[in-house]
Amino acid sequence: MAPKRGGPQTKRAGTPGAEAYPGVQSCVMQPRYEFRSVIAGVETLSGPLSMPRHHHNEGYATVVLAGTLTEVSFAGRMHARPGDVLLHGRFDCHLDRAESRRALQILRLPWKHDSIEGVYSVPDADALVRLAERDAQLAATRLSEQLRPHASPAADWVDELAAALSASSAFLLQDWAERRGLRPDSLSRAFRREFGVSPKRFRLESRTRLAWREIVSSRRPLTEIAHHASFSDLAHLSRSIHAFTGRAPRTWRVQAQLTATRAAAPATSRYAVAAC
Repeated sequence: MAPKRGGPQTKRAGTPGAEAYPGVQSCVMQPRYEFRSVIAGVETLSGPLSMPRHHHNEGYATVVLAGTLTEVSFAGRMHARPGDVLLHGRFDCHLDRAESRRALQILRLPWKHDSIEGVYSVPDADALVRLAERDAQLAATRLSEQLRPHASPAADWVDELAAALSASSAFLLQDWAERRGLRPDSLSRAFRREFGVSPKRFRLESRTRLAWREIVSSRRPLTEIAHHASFSDLAHLSRSIHAFTGRAPRTWRVQAQLTATRAAAPATSRYAVAAC
């Protein structure tokens, strides 16, 4: 177990449930969603705790140092013990539970790999703590180099439904429930109890997030992305992206292209000098 360390100074969020997780700060972006920023460092939280579903516009990693933590996100229901790591890409939405009365100690680090999410493990979490005290970015790089697959528990129907909702919009919840001998209303209630959101909202957020990722990582036409993500048209996609991220798709596309251009500029300049 890692020794108890003083975490960075934090500001409590002024939203329901935020007091139970003081290392997270609140920043209102627009009426529908509220994005919470994360401060890198070690923090010890007294249990038990329960944090309702919330949203982040930046990616981060949570390394469990002591205690246990259950997190429910787009990646599914995950249970983390000491040495386990929970990875979140940008615009993740999740809820957290730590039912034990034992203190929960975690290390938060920045995470830049949007496509790598879920629960993993590392061989030496305490070494990451020591490195993070000097350089959080370097510790995040070391974390990405040491990640190991995590054995997942057997999934039940609520996990299968979450995976299906994330992967496809081309099915009716009623049909899905009937094929498994479930009542649609009971299915919706159970899913909301576990994931903190209705199946309909979960599916909309998941496909909106996947569409956003394609907008910022490809040159694919926006209308084509909208069709591929099962939105009725570009206007529908634009409304969902703006509501979910606080910006319009075209704004994200322009920003991504500018970022890519700046990243390539130094290499281009060096090549031009060498060629002379």
